[in-house]
Amino acid sequence: MTAPSLSLRSNINLQYQSPLFSVLPAEIRSLIFKYALTDYEDITTHMSYDRDTYWYRPGYMAKRRTATELLRTCKRIFQETWFLPFALAEHCFYLTNTARAPSEHVTVARMKEYLTTLRDFARNQDGMEIPQIERIRVFAQMFVLEDSPRLQEVLDMEGFQPKHITITLRYTDFWFWEHNSPIHIDAKWVNTVRFPKSVATISMDFEMVDRRKEEIDYITNLAVDKWFFRRADGIVFKANKEDIKTSRWTGSSTLGDARWIRDESRTNEIDYYVKTVTWKPVPEFDPFTGGGDGCPNLDIPHDFPRQTPPFGRMPNVPVDDLQYLDCSDNLSAQQVYDSILGMDEEMWEEAMSEEEMSEEGMSEEEMSEEGMSEEEMSEEEMSV
Repeated sequence: MTAPSLSLRSNINLQYQSPLFSVLPAEIRSLIFKYALTDYEDITTHMSYDRDTYWYRPGYMAKRRTATELLRTCKRIFQETWFLPFALAEHCFYLTNTARAPSEHVTVARMKEYLTTLRDFARNQDGMEIPQIERIRVFAQMFVLEDSPRLQEVLDMEGFQPKHITITLRYTDFWFWEHNSPIHIDAKWVNTVRFPKSVATISMDFEMVDRRKEEIDYITNLAVDKWFFRRADGIVFKANKEDIKTSRWTGSSTLGDARWIRDESRTNEIDYYVKTVTWKPVPEFDPFTGGGDGCPNLDIPHDFPRQTPPFGRMPNVPVDDLQYLDCSDNLSAQQVYDSILGMDEEMWEEAMSEEEMSEEGMSEEEMSEEGMSEEEMSEEEMSV
């Protein structure tokens, strides 16, 4: 990718015949341009995400797109808006394994290439600087987030100047969510990551299934009280409980080729509970006053009253098993659970019956023909 050689300051028709430039104030025109060039979910059929994926969620139910047709209307508009698609888009990074992210998404390598192109183009325009990015979002599984250099690599890209950063921890990003383990978030990355000087706010989304919302309430209150973030220039960010926001959404209970009946709020659906905490700069705040030694891990106490989840023996059912049993999508979690248990018992009884009939009807001669000695038969019975 190379930067275009177009100069924005030569041979421009000022377009005064258009009310857009001759009548409307620049401030109103700027608002119109921002509205037109802000990215959005492209929910056309071929751009929508499958509802059963790990990355389908509010704001990300389809690939995000910016309609750039406006920039091709005339040179005057291009001059005023060329940087807006980059500045206004929510640049999203997935610090996850490949199965937890859409096939096409922003990577550090691609963003570095894009930043180089923008920098070259901006410098051709009488030394202009790369525009500041309004916001970025990072989806991170815990095992990657706790490897702090991975996040720092995103934040340290040359020319990368985000204003607002959101880190989203989805339900399936937490350690051992499959086993319904208590929430644990290691603070190593909090104590070591340094955010760019351009950052004005740092937010974190803490998401959990609705039946475990009390755990998220506890963890977010602890994060507000105990966690702080630091910028590269030393400015410290602190959170207030007044800035916590709560949201909810409903997604599919099928994730990773299995239907998670344990977590269903209703047939085929999981209700999610999300708390968003925002940290803001507090220049006068010194977290180490009184001998502080950094931020602690966030953990649910051992005596915390946690609900016992349903279907403990079978938190999920593989989609293949549901298809094998011809289970309708309309079956409730309890009906699916009963169907699978019924299948297991019937298959076990059928297998035992066939084995007993086979052993009873096999003569010594047949055993010999099978190449199985009496001693070998005895050993096999012991192994069973």
